[in-house]
Amino acid sequence: MYQDVNPRSILTRAHAPEVAVLMRHFEMLASGPAGAQHEALQALAIQAAGDDIMFMSPTPTGDYRYETCGRTLPRTTGRDRTGGYVSNLQSDVAEFTIRCYDRALAEGVATYTVHRTVRTARVGIFERLILPTTDAEGGRHLIVFCRQMSFREEFLMLLMETSPFGIVAVEAVRDEDARLTGLGVLSANQRVAALCGTDPDMLFSSDVREILPFLANEETWARLRYAVELLRPDQFEVEFLAAGRQIWLQVSLALLGDGLVITLSDISALMRANQSLEQRAATLALEVGIERATRRALSEEIGQREEREKELRRLAETDPLTALLNRRSFTERANAAIQSSSSDASAICLLIIDLDHFKQINDTHGHPAGDAAIRAFADLLLGVFRTESCLIGRFGGEEFAILIRGAAGDALEKASLMQAALAERALPVSETLELAVTASCGIACRREGETLAALTNRADQALYRAKKEGRNRIALADEQPLANAA
Repeated sequence: MYQDVNPRSILTRAHAPEVAVLMRHFEMLASGPAGAQHEALQALAIQAAGDDIMFMSPTPTGDYRYETCGRTLPRTTGRDRTGGYVSNLQSDVAEFTIRCYDRALAEGVATYTVHRTVRTARVGIFERLILPTTDAEGGRHLIVFCRQMSFREEFLMLLMETSPFGIVAVEAVRDEDARLTGLGVLSANQRVAALCGTDPDMLFSSDVREILPFLANEETWARLRYAVELLRPDQFEVEFLAAGRQIWLQVSLALLGDGLVITLSDISALMRANQSLEQRAATLALEVGIERATRRALSEEIGQREEREKELRRLAETDPLTALLNRRSFTERANAAIQSSSSDASAICLLIIDLDHFKQINDTHGHPAGDAAIRAFADLLLGVFRTESCLIGRFGGEEFAILIRGAAGDALEKASLMQAALAERALPVSETLELAVTASCGIACRREGETLAALTNRADQALYRAKKEGRNRIALADEQPLANAA
């Protein structure tokens, strides 16, 4: 578990703005090792950040009791800890927390901590501000601000705006006959404007040709059209004038749905160096060294760009909650698998799986617990079905789809293994909560010439029968439901 404890430089390390407010109140009320006056700081803390505040009291056994707990932590973990004890947490988290609380009480100073927990292949990062206090009767307490941090949106923004490359995401604009008429801009970073001499206010024009001047060249525009229509990534170099300067760019085209991610790398320095080297290479050995250094630098830049492109493709193809294929990507790959199976006459089966009574989890434990159950079930599916012959995707909500290369017996065996795994162990949804769940499954094996849509419809009908017959069952299309194999 990642841990970071810091009683100094708190304001420069904290993410939540409420930390600065709480620190001002604490410093105003602090009086040596006793910390702040409890009743006064308690009222100010509730006013500043009540939903994220916990009031803790030490116990004679060396533990700490949750006297009250704000609304945010129960929503995050799926459980209200009021009246509970720190020792009930996951062991490494409990040891770290008690150690930090002991230190804060002993020194009487504010302490800022960050810790990271990992459950079911997911990472939770929490920041805490620990404020020691003493009440009017001399009792010691802790006022703790605790909030989970999220970096996904910040990461994507940082990736775009700190990239040394220009990045433009575009989608196809088509007429009524599905003919490509243009490429509309979905997103672009400021580096694009700097590279192409474009007005930053024009970055989100309706057509990409308005912000990338080199697309005025019909041959270059044709390469973009071919990449979209033929589903073929491409890479090439362009040369153009911008603000009186000669610019050379390396242009990389990566597929993004019915569109592209266009990455622009400025290779002007490299091209000018190459021109100079061509003129002087016979006599100036120093220029050769410059060329090699420039090429190495460009190679490193291209490697960085490829990693960013790979991450953008992954984000576009996967479900953000489970990291499984999203419905669009699953459908594309399943159609390709069906076409392949038609040519080699191999059998294919589709499983549609639905968690039983999932709404009760959300109603009883909250949506964070429901999301955690979905993630844990996805991890279980990966453990049961992950082979080169399986596609696994989340269709939405609590519904999942799995395409298997094999006959009905193979699909039934895998589905039975899944139900047995659910019967053997509960799904972990937080540090202190596990839920026993069941799942129903409909299986349809592809008939000759059958489309994915028709196959999906038959699997859905089988799932409906399994649900209707009592849930926690496996049903084969056009046959009777089977009792739970577990």
